[in-house]
Amino acid sequence: MNERIEQIIGANVQRLRQEQGHSKTAFCLMAGISRPYLDKVEAGEANITVRQLERLASGLGVEPVDLIS
Repeated sequence: MNERIEQIIGANVQRLRQEQGHSKTAFCLMAGISRPYLDKVEAGEANITVRQLERLASGLGVEPVDLIS
């Protein structure tokens, strides 16, 4: 596995967000996160805390583990 966990989470967040038809702005409002933070997450550049992982998962209607695998 060559990808860092941050890149895996970012790719999963972006894929699920797009599959669900949410714009970045709409998703940020649903998940309670800022747009600059989402940009960093989706780019695989954010050091994500467990709490933020929970927020992202909740905004997408999935379990946190779904963003890691």
